[in-house]
Amino acid sequence: MPFKRAHSFKLLLAVAAALSASQAAAQDDQRLWNCNLNAAGEWDCEVNETQGQALGSATSSVPAQNSATAPATAAKTTGNSNTTRQDNSNLQAPQSVEAHASSTPPAPPVEQPAAATAQAASQPANPEQSQATPTRVSSSVAASSQPAPQATTDGPYDQFACTVVNGQWVCSQNPVARSSAVPATAGARPVPQDYAYLDWYRFAPGEAGFGGACPGEYREPELHLDEAKTLEEQQTIFLEALRSSTVLGGTTQLEGGINMRQGQRLLTSDEAEYDSESQTAALDGNVTYREPGLLMVGDRARADLNAGHTSFHDAEYVMHQEHMRGSAVSIERFGDARVVMNDGRITFCEPGNNDWAIAADDLEIHTEEGYGEARHATFEIGDIPVLYLPYFYFPIDDTRRSGFLYPSIGYSDSDGLDIATPYYFNLAPNYDDTFTPRFVSERGLVLENEFRYMNTWSMNSLSTAYINDDDLYGDSRWALGIDHQGNPANNWFTRIDYRRISDDDYLDDLDTTNLEIAEEDDLDQIAMARYQGKSWTFTGQVHKYQTIDGGTEPYEQVPQLSLIGQEVIAGSTLVSYRAEYSYFDRDNEDLTGEERVIGSRFHVRPSVSYSWDRPWASIKPRLTYWYSQYDLSDQPDDWSDGPSLGIPIASLDSSVKLERNYGTSLTQTLEPRIKLIHAASEDQSQIPDFDSEELDFNYYSLFDETGYSGNDNVAGTTQATVGLSSAFYSQAGLERARVGVAQAYYFEDREADTGLRPGDVDGTESRSNLAVLASWNITPDLRFVHDSELDDEDNLKMVQQNYRLSYQPDESRLIYLSYRDNSGTRFDSQRDEDENEIRQTDFAFRWPISDQWGMIGRWQEDLLRDENIETLLGVEYTSCCWKIRVTGRQWVDDTDNIDDIETDTGVFIEFVLRGLGSFGQSGGREFLKDITGKEEDARNAF
Repeated sequence: MPFKRAHSFKLLLAVAAALSASQAAAQDDQRLWNCNLNAAGEWDCEVNETQGQALGSATSSVPAQNSATAPATAAKTTGNSNTTRQDNSNLQAPQSVEAHASSTPPAPPVEQPAAATAQAASQPANPEQSQATPTRVSSSVAASSQPAPQATTDGPYDQFACTVVNGQWVCSQNPVARSSAVPATAGARPVPQDYAYLDWYRFAPGEAGFGGACPGEYREPELHLDEAKTLEEQQTIFLEALRSSTVLGGTTQLEGGINMRQGQRLLTSDEAEYDSESQTAALDGNVTYREPGLLMVGDRARADLNAGHTSFHDAEYVMHQEHMRGSAVSIERFGDARVVMNDGRITFCEPGNNDWAIAADDLEIHTEEGYGEARHATFEIGDIPVLYLPYFYFPIDDTRRSGFLYPSIGYSDSDGLDIATPYYFNLAPNYDDTFTPRFVSERGLVLENEFRYMNTWSMNSLSTAYINDDDLYGDSRWALGIDHQGNPANNWFTRIDYRRISDDDYLDDLDTTNLEIAEEDDLDQIAMARYQGKSWTFTGQVHKYQTIDGGTEPYEQVPQLSLIGQEVIAGSTLVSYRAEYSYFDRDNEDLTGEERVIGSRFHVRPSVSYSWDRPWASIKPRLTYWYSQYDLSDQPDDWSDGPSLGIPIASLDSSVKLERNYGTSLTQTLEPRIKLIHAASEDQSQIPDFDSEELDFNYYSLFDETGYSGNDNVAGTTQATVGLSSAFYSQAGLERARVGVAQAYYFEDREADTGLRPGDVDGTESRSNLAVLASWNITPDLRFVHDSELDDEDNLKMVQQNYRLSYQPDESRLIYLSYRDNSGTRFDSQRDEDENEIRQTDFAFRWPISDQWGMIGRWQEDLLRDENIETLLGVEYTSCCWKIRVTGRQWVDDTDNIDDIETDTGVFIEFVLRGLGSFGQSGGREFLKDITGKEEDARNAF
């Protein structure tokens, strides 16, 4: 009966003879079959009767033990003089030919190669057939007539490692090719446990997962399944087994150590039946399926290698990167990377832990799109169903998909119960929307929305909130936020930052859940465009405010145009310039005197400086001319409507750096510094303070040339500021500690009309107070910082002082302590002492009590007024797959009136489910951002 010629692959005869060592030298006598493809497209085969008889005697006594891998493309072998030719027409029904290998093959001579490969290659007789690119099938069978395989670990699919012992081959199975193998992970020695078959390994002593809560991790073996590069290589099927029997033109029975590989997919089992015609396989016994990032295990599986479809029964699966696992009565993996389960469940908990899971009649995981769908689902806690959902959508990675996000739940005395349920719309790859209905029991329904849009040159967001009738406020209320950052053309940059609310108390009463509207006293309203040249920058902007703290509104710049640049001449001379035009405006209806002044200002500031730098010293002279011209309105009667200010400024900054080594591990520097400053004194009593303010007194402000921020005022002075600092550096050049002290010596008095220097009271002081700074990196995790002002006229009494101590060895451990006190400051008559005097402490911590339990807390106290600013205490429990945080908090809610500060109290509960996200309100996450400057990512908290 003729063989059928399949269009999708070349025929493979997975047949080898088990012959004795005496026959091994006769290479041409080993072949049992010799087949050629004739012009009619049929296979013409010859049978070696001598070898057939030898095969019968050889296989009747010893079973197979080992195999060699032999990728082959067809079943063409070369004939010889000892074969008897038979026509296909004389063949009987398809016969089964078993290929076995002796369990104790004779040892080959030392000079012979220690590798056995049974390989056959096809070459179609018809030249047209060679133009096709068929799927190729490779099969591994045993052949003791060749030397046995040598010990090797070069490839991930070598089933055996063999050596010669006392003239006999001794082979052991290579565990790397099995799914239960322990993967090689750098820096770790995994300890296999009961769940090693799921690639889960417990940490060795000294290792730890997130906060020590995870006892182990998934470690995917490095099987190099992506080595196939071409389409033909990806379609090639490689088969490996200890024993095989093939029905010509039919199926191949495989037994023992089966590996079935195609492209990035690997199937292993104890037994299998492979149909080369349909490219399907049925596998039984310890079946595993692997592809990068996915493992499925079960007792039985069916695979369609042509379609990439694999189905399991009573199986388990693991997605390594997502830390997700599950089980199902049946699991199907389709060619489009979907995983569909019937009567299945998923969880992100480690194997053996079922703290929570999602069980459903139908589960569908879209691995490439990054989400899953569950129908008729129940949410289970400890195997107990607690919530039924007819349909449930959940993410498995950060890919965006439409659907409900996790709700936010909180309670406070003023608002009562506060529940928000956001819904996310993934409208297009470059824009989306989040709509959040929010129910506040004491106020009503708040509708919040955030729309985000991105194109090739900009990123934009629109945030809105609206409550139709606030039951406590008695009217409708709203909030609006617009944010834009763009690069519309080469070297052009744009920005819009607009925030506005319906009333001054909106953020105090309602805040926002998902909207990017910062709670500040003055809400920014900015529109800006900037051009960045090679050595210069032009900026045009409008900057307005909405003041919500009841204070005086800052000046708005409508508009502000500025040009800033610099040029280097002769390598060490720097010429810099600044030109600016601004119009300052604000609502002055309820203001009096100087506060009513509005108008424009033109300001220019050219300067030239020279820098002489050496490793041990530097000298930097600098000349600057400061000029401002004003055009004012609503000024006091005795003011000019066009005042101007022109002040030359000269400075000479010099420093020396001396070093001393303590062995090879520590270097100390001594850095004296002197800066001479001269700024001409000019009457500034009719110059408005549009954007200028006297600098706070500290080490660095004593070296500032103007003594003011902004472009309105310059403190007239002739002075020398003397500073001395010392630093300690490690061998790697890292600063371990620094201390410094500075003091300004004045050669003439300063007057209030000509501007006062930082720390001045009336300008008659001959020298300033001492400014002290200190920092100490005690360890890489423990840091101490201090700055203070010492009274030069009162035995160096501490005038103001700030201390900060922080310890943060990792993300889960933090201790922060600060103390601020300026109660000794001598305030001048223009300042309100009650409002400016401060004596406050701030203590915060986050610390694990055990691997699972931790605490967070914060205490802020105004010691001067005996007022509690904020008290927070919370406890959190963390396992490998979920976290809960319960926080109680009391905080100052309204500080507009210093004599009648309003406080609020609330309890907050937050859940974090690994891989899914968080729901609830934190109440404790904000202070972590205040102190560390980083916001905790709830999704990646593990």
